[in-house]
Amino acid sequence: MAFPKRKASIIRLPLIAEYPPQPSKRSLRQTLFLSFFGLLFSTSLLINAFHFMSCHIDGVERVSTQQATETLLDNNEASLSEKQFLPSPPHQQLQDLVLVAGHAVFVGSDLEHVEEDSDWVLEDYQKGGEQVKTFLKHIRKGVELTIDNGEALLIFSGGQTRPSAGPRSESQSYWVLAESLHMFPKLENSTIFNRATTEEYARDSYENLLFSICRFYELTGHYPRNVTIVGFAFKRRRFLELHRAALKFPIERLNYVGIDPDNSALGRMVGENVNALGPFRDDLYGCHGKLREKKINRNPSRRSHPYNLSCPSLSSLFDYCPENQTLIYPGSLPWE
Repeated sequence: MAFPKRKASIIRLPLIAEYPPQPSKRSLRQTLFLSFFGLLFSTSLLINAFHFMSCHIDGVERVSTQQATETLLDNNEASLSEKQFLPSPPHQQLQDLVLVAGHAVFVGSDLEHVEEDSDWVLEDYQKGGEQVKTFLKHIRKGVELTIDNGEALLIFSGGQTRPSAGPRSESQSYWVLAESLHMFPKLENSTIFNRATTEEYARDSYENLLFSICRFYELTGHYPRNVTIVGFAFKRRRFLELHRAALKFPIERLNYVGIDPDNSALGRMVGENVNALGPFRDDLYGCHGKLREKKINRNPSRRSHPYNLSCPSLSSLFDYCPENQTLIYPGSLPWE
């Protein structure tokens, strides 16, 4: 029996592309969240990769910013020595600094009137004879302390502060007097003559201390273990309380030997507090107002110190002048 032929029917299935599934709001939020997290993760990887690569220059990892800075400063110092043909520090064995702060300029042509005002360029308040005699006592005491300590370097500090003295500096005149008055022993085994030098740029007591510490570094290659200052007794507090604090120098490593004129009176000490101790208490680094003006007036030759170059680790301290005038220098210093 024959069956009738039927036409083959084609069943057409819908394609996925024709009827895409519609995502729910929940799945859409999940997708957006995962996409955002992935982007954040990728960005973090890129940042960390960039940081890792930047910490490797020439195969050497930068351990810290301070270490890199110290290396740069050392390189700068080495470069300075090469460019200026500087010899090695001649007194690398010396450890201690004896500082005699200058207060006036000796301009005499002989020693006959060395104790008289006429052979000195003095401020009005320094006249009367007694202060000049005290300057000589300061010089002699500095020499004696240095003779007693074979590891000490003696530095007379003070710049070209007086217009009528010409290019002669306070420190230079002190050194000349020490030699001319035969304060340096002429003994065969004496080294004091070679262990005495000058610092030619200081304009006030803060710079006497800071610049002399740097001058010590120039001649030894390191900073002093101990510092002994010779000066007026009524300036003791200014050095020990204010300048020491500004430089963050350890109190146990700083000594002060004070010698005042024989006729010093309470009124002079009161004047010191009003004219010097007070201003430095309100302006620790002496770079504002009256103290700034005094620095300018004590630099008639317009000289600039070289210590930013020769003591690179102190370069930012030399330029430190905070708006908050009692704010201690925030950086680290070699003697801390």
